Amino acid sequence: MKLLIFSVVAGCSLAGAANAQTAMPAPASPPMAAPPAPPEFRGPDERLSDLNRLRDEALRAGPTKSVRPVPVTPEDIVAGREVLDSKGVLLGQVERVGAGFAVVASPGGKIEVAFDSFAKNNKGLLINMRKSKFDAIVAGTAKPAK
Repeated sequence: MKLLIFSVVAGCSLAGAANAQTAMPAPASPPMAAPPAPPEFRGPDERLSDLNRLRDEALRAGPTKSVRPVPVTPEDIVAGREVLDSKGVLLGQVERVGAGFAVVASPGGKIEVAFDSFAKNNKGLLINMRKSKFDAIVAGTAKPAK
């Protein structure tokens, strides 16, 4: 009797497992999407060439569209150009240009200014000092640098 019960139970469980496998359809695999494009990596050489290109554009002689001051080239400093202070107030005009300096003439007098002290933006040539300090230097009343 035990054998009969065991065979019936085993037969039912095998039949149930077989029906379970055939009764359910296999799930359809989803279509494979294209893999995302790999990120664009830029090496140090490419970044350096971009930086050099931007620097060369900023140093190009002539007017600039930049509101921020950028360095000047000797070709930017020509006689007759107006020179502004750091706030955009007119200091004077370039009277003449020497080797590495320019003479800026204002109503109070003249002063030699090194090319390194000049910058430019979309308004023209700049010197990074206020008009009051420039006038004090021209008048000779400025405190000497220590």
